[in-house]
Amino acid sequence: MLRANLTAPYTVELQEAPVPEIKDSEVLLKVLFVGICGSDIQMYHGKHKYMTFPVVFGHELSASIVKTGRDVTGFEAGELVTVEPQIYCGECYPCRSGRFNVCEQLKVQGVHSDGYMAQLVAADPKFLHRCARGMNPQQVALVEPLAVGVGAVKRAPNYKGANVLVVGAGTIGNMTAQAAKALGAAKVMVSDINPKKLALAKECGIDVAVNVAETNLKDAIDKHFGTRKADIIIDAAATRSGFKSILEVARRSSSVVITGNYKDPLEVEMPLIQRQEITLYGHMMYVREDFEDAIAFIRDGKIHTDGFITAVYPFRKALDAFRYIDEFPNDFMKILVDVQELEG
Repeated sequence: MLRANLTAPYTVELQEAPVPEIKDSEVLLKVLFVGICGSDIQMYHGKHKYMTFPVVFGHELSASIVKTGRDVTGFEAGELVTVEPQIYCGECYPCRSGRFNVCEQLKVQGVHSDGYMAQLVAADPKFLHRCARGMNPQQVALVEPLAVGVGAVKRAPNYKGANVLVVGAGTIGNMTAQAAKALGAAKVMVSDINPKKLALAKECGIDVAVNVAETNLKDAIDKHFGTRKADIIIDAAATRSGFKSILEVARRSSSVVITGNYKDPLEVEMPLIQRQEITLYGHMMYVREDFEDAIAFIRDGKIHTDGFITAVYPFRKALDAFRYIDEFPNDFMKILVDVQELEG
């Protein structure tokens, strides 16, 4: 079988590897589609702070079960699944309180250990989520980024019936905005400077899409949210200018959730936060319930995915997928690799 190994910056090697021998407690997965994530791009550029080469990347995926170990219960061959890629200790206080997404020993498969950009992978069934047989495997590969969005919305209190602003209309921003709608927000606005991504947000059913290169964000909030303004602002852009504007438009006694991945320290005007009683929430990935919600939302048609997948590359051209992303950084939403299709 083949696997894709990041062996150095800008270097993806397709390597022959033996078929994994599963333990009695494991399942053998046939990986179908793998999405390329922002963290994968950081790793490809050699700029991810917490990984070392070589590593088999990939943590957004769909797969089918080939066989199960004799001690495995609850899963059977042929089932469509996705994988929750977090490895956690289960013993620290965050784990014991249900927040294993911030485990003190947290590792992510595909970042800190080998992931799923391989034709066959042995997996612990505790990381699996069953998906309905009728679901499209390409859509199933979107469950992981949608789970990030679900978790981001649920970090803030009182999200049901809330006015929600999502800053950033990329993959995570779009998924977060759609998750807010699916979770019962009253009205959802997304802001960005990319007209293509804003147009897709509107196609996905987001109530308001604001191009902040053309429209003042505060004016847009006043127009569409009225005097109540935004109850919750979710930062999915992770830019200095974006966070500055968030503090400028945040209502007194409102919530700000940071789910974007900041790469550098940020200078913050603390008096604005203190005097206006703005509550900041950090957000990291997801918990198991967020995955379950994401699967249900896609299964039930509550998440719009048409036009979301920009391109699908055959396995042998996985390197070309990264090159496309580098060449057209503003023109894609989600790139998938078809792991079972070698040449295309």
